[in-house]
Amino acid sequence: MSRRFAGTIQPAACLTTLIMALITAPATGATPPARPAQPATRLPAAQVAYLTSCGGCHGIEGKSAPAAVPTLRGLTGSFLCTRQGREFIIRLPDVALTPLSDRMLAEVMNFVVFDLGAPVAGGGKARPYTVAEVARLRQHPLTGTGLTAYRNRVVAELATRCRVPQGLNVYATQSIASR
Repeated sequence: MSRRFAGTIQPAACLTTLIMALITAPATGATPPARPAQPATRLPAAQVAYLTSCGGCHGIEGKSAPAAVPTLRGLTGSFLCTRQGREFIIRLPDVALTPLSDRMLAEVMNFVVFDLGAPVAGGGKARPYTVAEVARLRQHPLTGTGLTAYRNRVVAELATRCRVPQGLNVYATQSIASR
């Protein structure tokens, strides 16, 4: 029962008709059984900050399309094997320039490298990031460099000094070893 105007159906008339049909339809008497409330999972603040600041690109579990965005899961801890690698991941532009406080960024990066990015190369003896270290490193973001080439150099050094997963070499559509 819709009105036509110049050969078309007027959307407002259709919507009104639909709403009226739903409101006046006889009730079936069957109501779905109530489901018991599920307790909400409480996440640590660092994990929430990761999900809202990093998870959109790197994935909620640290898994991404490595040709476009580096995967973090099981790989990022490898960067802690060398001083250059350790500094590199804090100086990345999206990390260094995030609006997170130095304290929260230190917590997020420790979550990323020790939880998502584990195992840590070099036997897992790496120390967590401190607030002071993060504050110092983020003052020098890697904004004036070819980031992929710089990353390749950092990963090449990691590979010579540490036992790193092969997946660390995969980024930007081709293996670093093939470049």
